Amino acid sequence: MYDFLIKGGLVVDGTGEKKPEKLDVAVSGGKIAKIAPSIDAGDAKVYRADGLTVSPGFFDNHSHGDLAFLLGTSARNYLEQGITCEIDGQCGQSLVPYYPGAFENNSMFTGGIVPADEMKEVCRNFKSYFEYMDTMALPTNMAHLIGHGEVRAKVMGFSPEEPTPEQLDEMKSIVAEAMESGCVGMSTGLIYPPSVYGKTDELVELCKVVAKYGGIYATHIRGEGDTLIEAVTEALTIGERAGCAVHISHLKVTGRHNKGLSEKVLELIDEAGERGIQVTSDQYPFTAGFTGLTAAFPPQYMHEGMIAFIDKVEASDEFRKEVIETVKAGYEGENFFRDSGFDGSLIVVCGATPQYVGKTIQEIADDEGKDPYDTALDIMIANRGVVGMAFFHQNDEDMMRILSHPRIAAGCDWSHIIQDYTPESIGGAHPRGVSTLPRHLQLVRDNDLMPVEKAIHRITGMPAAIAGLENVGLLKEGYDANICVFDWETIGAANDYIHPFIPNTGIRYVFVNGELAAEDGHITGVKAGKCLRHTRPTCYP
Repeated sequence: MYDFLIKGGLVVDGTGEKKPEKLDVAVSGGKIAKIAPSIDAGDAKVYRADGLTVSPGFFDNHSHGDLAFLLGTSARNYLEQGITCEIDGQCGQSLVPYYPGAFENNSMFTGGIVPADEMKEVCRNFKSYFEYMDTMALPTNMAHLIGHGEVRAKVMGFSPEEPTPEQLDEMKSIVAEAMESGCVGMSTGLIYPPSVYGKTDELVELCKVVAKYGGIYATHIRGEGDTLIEAVTEALTIGERAGCAVHISHLKVTGRHNKGLSEKVLELIDEAGERGIQVTSDQYPFTAGFTGLTAAFPPQYMHEGMIAFIDKVEASDEFRKEVIETVKAGYEGENFFRDSGFDGSLIVVCGATPQYVGKTIQEIADDEGKDPYDTALDIMIANRGVVGMAFFHQNDEDMMRILSHPRIAAGCDWSHIIQDYTPESIGGAHPRGVSTLPRHLQLVRDNDLMPVEKAIHRITGMPAAIAGLENVGLLKEGYDANICVFDWETIGAANDYIHPFIPNTGIRYVFVNGELAAEDGHITGVKAGKCLRHTRPTCYP
């Protein structure tokens, strides 16, 4: 009668409203068939969950896994932290629509590896992309945002100019096609070229299209440090003017001198909610961020793209000096070296110069007797821009205040790691790519921030509602059987920035659409995920 039962566990259904209750969960045909105090197993396989929590599979609300999908991926680092659903196309970066150089410009999260040329045709629009995804064996369920940067690059290249009316109409048409194909909304990366060049009015017009389909505006805002208040205000203004739900990506406070700003930011979010704006956010609970080394240099030099910038720095000493002087003098936008210091700028990914992994820019400069600015540029050139940095520019107080807020989901801000790794591997990732969801729950539990049902809601039912996805995010009869079974008392992270691949603790089983995808912290190799489509308006209050 059933394919399998999970018996004896404390069920947390993902709504945030029901206390844990000892129930059995029966699964059949990839769906949750029955939830009841006692279910006769018959001939079905039984998974015992005595003393364990049974919840919906976890959501990564901020994934950069799209490029890895085209390369073929086991999603090991996702499944082994309980993630069964993810939302990609973040920070203004998506694979669609393709433009020349798109794969290379988005290859930071795959170590510089890019898909085969035939994938360019797949990525010409979201209709063809979704059709291709429907034919693939996917390890997790994936929903998609359209990246504003790709839309702009397709229509305008890396031009910093405002679009003409004709160009804006073309961009709006691309966004409409994406939404009609099933995207959950549009993302911006307002520190990354070319998305950084989009002005407020342009984003309002594009978000009006998103709003027509009930989607979300997910934004990596223009500044997370000195201009944090202004950047959040702009995001909320865009949502209010466009009539669009707003989701602020990886909310944080950067810059050691900006400690305490989270209090004002969360007030702004609450006030916007009271005015009727649907506004939410996500967070990775670490005090170091991650981005490419090129993001530490001024966006005004990126008008021709990342590779052109690198080539120019390599070819011209005069241009190199100009770039360094501009960084020293300060410039509009995020300034990672200022906010973190060279002693807080740790290299975690650089395939061409692996001897630098686990060292700060300052340490390398001291070892080689060089200026730290020149050191950073030389490393960037040697690796053709594919250098992953952990910038230590946050503080525990703001991180915990944000984590405690009820409108905060969890997001890894990472990708599927396609390279081989072991627990002993040095560098190669930020620890958030392996343990964001367990660490999120661990911090909630250890600091007694909220009851388990509220904590689980924020990483299951809440992100499903934000994205407007049906049949996922809850343990409910008839829903897809995406399930995580774990020990609430021991779930947590054990890794660090030097050893990011140390396994998490406390996760027993992970099921994707009724298939056992991970057991006792290790993937099984099953790929039972599917491409998810936006089918209802975002509905989180």
